[in-house]
Amino acid sequence: MSSSLHVVRAGRGPEVLLIHGSAADHTTWSIQLASSLRERFTLVAYDRRHDATTVEEHAADAATLVQSRALIVGSSFGSVVGLELLRTRPELCAGAVFIEPPMAPSDDLAAAPATFLGEFDRLAAEQGGPAAGEFFLRTVLGDTAFERMPRSFQERSRNKWAEIRADSGALLAYRPRYAELARVTPPVLLVGGDRSAPYFRVTLDALAAALPSARLATVSGAGHMLHAEAPRKFADLLIQFATEHGIE
Repeated sequence: MSSSLHVVRAGRGPEVLLIHGSAADHTTWSIQLASSLRERFTLVAYDRRHDATTVEEHAADAATLVQSRALIVGSSFGSVVGLELLRTRPELCAGAVFIEPPMAPSDDLAAAPATFLGEFDRLAAEQGGPAAGEFFLRTVLGDTAFERMPRSFQERSRNKWAEIRADSGALLAYRPRYAELARVTPPVLLVGGDRSAPYFRVTLDALAAALPSARLATVSGAGHMLHAEAPRKFADLLIQFATEHGIE
């Protein structure tokens, strides 16, 4: 229920709902919340529920936070939540911007190898939850990107291992229903970083083919956390997309 969610609102103008990924919370959008985007939009960031066990539950929570037709912005797992919201409640969505959803490019495939959760659970049991959290982060971001993260951020993210485990289970159980995406009419901007793992691009291409009003953009010099790595470029893309589609 939305009453249990920690929500932060900043700015004025059309509503932009910011949905964070795994190993994160609303503070992943701190740069955006403190930026000049507040002069154009009402930015709404929140902490997803720890006890939600499916993508569908997270999308239902997100729906309760939309006060008017909103631009839905998701990072990583948050993009999967946003996609489910877009598919099931398109009347709430003026458009969507999705950063590298970690999904399979087909409903016939799993989002991750079958061995992933087994290895995660083994590390948690043998070396502790934070070790499993680090395994996840290195898998998703890559070793180089992980090592570039500030130590404080590394520790904070590693310690969210229980939430990472819940998100991973939800993601592996989720199917995007690619055939149904052909009926989604709100415009969508799919964004990837040129330093991200190649498998993210495969899914972005599949979504671009499935969504009738989607286009792709690549942010140079950035990886999976591109909204934090290249915030100015991301803001420019967001503003351009909103302007193109009359979300202003």
